[in-house]
Amino acid sequence: MKPFFTAFALFILTSAYSNDLYTVKGIIKDQETNEAIPFAHVLVGDVINVSNIDGEFIISLTKIDEADAKLKVSYMGYENYSAPLSDLEPYHTVFLKPSVTQLGDVEVFSGPNLMQEVFERFHVNYEMERQHMIGYYQESMSDWEKTYYVAEGIMDIYTPSNLDKFSYPLVKPLRTRKKVFENIAAIDQVLGGNASDMAHSSIWRKRSFLSEKNRKNYEYFYAGATSIGDRDVLIVEFEPNNNKGNTTGKLYIDEETYALLKIKYDPIINDFALWESVSWTEEYEQQDGVFKLVSVLFEGTSTNHKYDYHALLVINEAKVIEELPSDASMMNVLDSFFEMAQEDFSDSFWTGFNFMKLDNQVARLFDSDSSQH
Repeated sequence: MKPFFTAFALFILTSAYSNDLYTVKGIIKDQETNEAIPFAHVLVGDVINVSNIDGEFIISLTKIDEADAKLKVSYMGYENYSAPLSDLEPYHTVFLKPSVTQLGDVEVFSGPNLMQEVFERFHVNYEMERQHMIGYYQESMSDWEKTYYVAEGIMDIYTPSNLDKFSYPLVKPLRTRKKVFENIAAIDQVLGGNASDMAHSSIWRKRSFLSEKNRKNYEYFYAGATSIGDRDVLIVEFEPNNNKGNTTGKLYIDEETYALLKIKYDPIINDFALWESVSWTEEYEQQDGVFKLVSVLFEGTSTNHKYDYHALLVINEAKVIEELPSDASMMNVLDSFFEMAQEDFSDSFWTGFNFMKLDNQVARLFDSDSSQH
């Protein structure tokens, strides 16, 4: 094992269990409507998190220089927010100002030409090296009437270089918890534990609609513009142009670098064996000169029983490593992440890790379940 990897592993363990933590908490709102903004990116230094469905966020760091560090928040369609940590309240309200974009009204772009620029810059815009990542993962299943379970975990993730023959991320849980509210034995045909799939970006997945082999099976249409902070963002919609294409969706492209900042896509389901519909959303953030995967949201509706399944992976920290560990005990991709999960749903359960605060609806569900026992 290389010295660099050893040092980084020690850093992760020290960060995870240190009591010397600096925590920033708050809520993100629209400045004009006062409405909460979910899934906004929240950054302090190299650590990133996202706000929950209620706009609330929490982010923890070790040994931060409060005098120099800043809280940064970004969300599509809004101006960027930045403030020194020393200026923040204990529970800080971030008001994001909606931005006005006129780019789409001034200039009309060609979808195919834009995508040619995107594809030519893949190896420049995105991380090529092997990485060790720490991520927060959450999944749940519900129907129109009730929630069946909620499960969460902190995941240890190793991703190979896109040049490696081995192309699938290695994932193992560092800490997990799960609460079952209803009998789920009858719905085990809907698989959980999607973190391995979700950690593998569509940009590098060999069978992806963005792969060099498959991209020719799609048509691309320019669909307007928006913004993320000071970035002008071009929107391209895509759909199959032959029977080999199996996905439709929308791509959000940084006008300056031609990097994909957001990918929203819906695989076309033909056999309906398991899913009636599925949807994926990937978001990226520029750090250290390259664009890194920040979050992946998966939503699916099962065929037989109409259950809604949700899964979210947030990559909180990522470091380049020289080689993948040869002695790490990683889970098989088909294994459950939650066989040894605990039932402690207090915030203190995550001490030392970054996590997403439970939204109010789920929190009330836990309170109601506790009152019945």
